[in-house]
Amino acid sequence: MQEIADQAGVNKALLHYEFRSKADLARAVWLRVASSFVPGILQMMASDLSLADKIDQFIDAYHTRLTRHPYLMAYVISEAARHPDLVEDFCSSEKRQAARRMIDKLREQLDELAQAKKIAPVSAEHFFITLASSCFFPFATRPMISAVLGLNPTGFRKFI
Repeated sequence: MQEIADQAGVNKALLHYEFRSKADLARAVWLRVASSFVPGILQMMASDLSLADKIDQFIDAYHTRLTRHPYLMAYVISEAARHPDLVEDFCSSEKRQAARRMIDKLREQLDELAQAKKIAPVSAEHFFITLASSCFFPFATRPMISAVLGLNPTGFRKFI
């Protein structure tokens, strides 16, 4: 805790007062990082924007964020796998309601496009998971992708 307080430039007593333990601090950090991926995205995806605009904005938002902080997604995923209770803390009823509104709007748009024969029928849940995983997976598995494809950091950036 002293090293953390020194790095943060705060008094160790203040750190203990706010977080009580390293585990509580780690939980707060994970919740903050995980939450930073969600604000605005659920609302944007539930909006009346066209599906094409939503896809563009979603990809742009995550590409920009993960290009600046390429290891955040791996951190979020690995900590969620090791501590599933974090995910329950993260998924407030407010976030669940926002996610439901997003899925409902996507379903409406996807059904409309499928009825017009512009796309094959697809569930909103599958569509969203495919979109999200296409953005997150390359960053979460960056070391593996880089090794398999023989990419150095510059090559990985070009690949993305």
